[in-house]
Amino acid sequence: MLHARGLRLTPQRERVLAVVRRLGHATPEDVVAALRDEAGAPAVDASTVYRALALLEELGLLARTALERRAESFHPVEHGGHLHLVCEACGGVAEAPAQAAAGLASDLLHRTGFAADVTHLALRGRCAACRAAHPTDPTEAS
Repeated sequence: MLHARGLRLTPQRERVLAVVRRLGHATPEDVVAALRDEAGAPAVDASTVYRALALLEELGLLARTALERRAESFHPVEHGGHLHLVCEACGGVAEAPAQAAAGLASDLLHRTGFAADVTHLALRGRCAACRAAHPTDPTEAS
């Protein structure tokens, strides 16, 4: 893909892609930190990481999802479409199949004509463990 666009697979791009694949979901800062921790490997500047992530996303090798409010997270496209269930109490992230949001997407299409892409959707709420620990949280609707 890179060669078809007149670009090269540089060692830095290859390392960035490998780190995201290893981590599963990673913010740009996570990638920079992981690259910095690689023993014996040359340093990679943060701006290089950001450019590599943007290019790898443009090429369709990575996808981005807003798992955290502070930064978007990247993950390999081959990881597949799924929902991210982000617990606002403990910060945990679980996954659910994208099909779990099919009803929502269908309802939106029917009501508004909007075709929603729910293959990389982040839903915020509270996980079962946090709900069990604080069952009477007034901010949570039944």
